[in-house]
Amino acid sequence: MKTQATLAALTMLAACTTITDVTPAGDGNYTVTTQVRGGMTPWGEVKASSLKRADEYCSRQGKQMHSVDMQTHGVRGWTPQEAELTFSCV
Repeated sequence: MKTQATLAALTMLAACTTITDVTPAGDGNYTVTTQVRGGMTPWGEVKASSLKRADEYCSRQGKQMHSVDMQTHGVRGWTPQEAELTFSCV
């Protein structure tokens, strides 16, 4: 019985994370968005996912990522959390 309760609790805390492809945003900028549904993911982890994807994108071009803007939306534990990063590669 305890095992079933533990598994049910873990399932409720598990989160589904989606990271978009990098898309052009004009003026040499790009955007990438991380969305987390469910769970209690710390905002730092949500933001870090977008930053990591942007850094990988710029590194493949032999450039460094420069963060232009980061917007967050949602309420942890209640609505999907989103971190939208606008960045450039320099």
